[in-house]
Amino acid sequence: MLKEERQQKILDLLDEHTYLSIVDIAEKLEVSDMTIRRDITELSQQKKLNKLYGGAQRLEILEKERSTEEKIQSNVEEKKYIGRIMNSIIPDNSTIFVGAGTTILYALPEIKRKNIFVTTNSLIAFNYLKEHTNYRILLSGGEFSPITEEFIGEVAIKAFENLNIDIAFAATNGVFEDNITTAQFDEGAVQNAVFKKSKVRCVVADSSKLGVSDVYTFRRLSDIDYLITDNHISDNQLEYYGTYTEILKEEKKWL
Repeated sequence: MLKEERQQKILDLLDEHTYLSIVDIAEKLEVSDMTIRRDITELSQQKKLNKLYGGAQRLEILEKERSTEEKIQSNVEEKKYIGRIMNSIIPDNSTIFVGAGTTILYALPEIKRKNIFVTTNSLIAFNYLKEHTNYRILLSGGEFSPITEEFIGEVAIKAFENLNIDIAFAATNGVFEDNITTAQFDEGAVQNAVFKKSKVRCVVADSSKLGVSDVYTFRRLSDIDYLITDNHISDNQLEYYGTYTEILKEEKKWL
């Protein structure tokens, strides 16, 4: 197969699947992983796809994601409410992770536990914690995403390899059926790396995000310990999503 033909097939596959790993593409085209890596690098340089850690994504996906600035004024009270629930399950003297997103940004002022160590890949979360708390803070490195103001990619993932995290709080753009979704593969990859190192895994989402799907599923709802949402969740939603995981819609004492 000629290189031009192979690279066009890669683009055709991404039109169909949105995201594919290097291994998936290599298997579908029956060529080596190294060949696909080179193709992806060339196509990324030509601005025909998004090169991601371990794979590639259709180019126009990034253009669909709303920026942090665009999201900052939506559902503010619901996000603060979620922060109080988060605070209720964080023990003193624990290590936690907080991800990127405005839900977590508005939740942070509600966290009032003593002597906690906060890890994050979010620049805006780090800036808030630095200015308003005396917590120990670890900010991952990585490639900076100006859309979501977070650090992503291989360096960000490796920052969490040697950590032991008590509770991780990750945000999402939407929860649909058993799918926790986001707009970019790299965003979800960091959160999955953190979940691997966490004793308790939580996803935070105000109730407007239930029944909503973004382009990439980075985790199954049934794989996490808690879905934390606000008290506007309907009884039907509570029953439905409760079949996948435990729903927290009010403050809870740590067990």
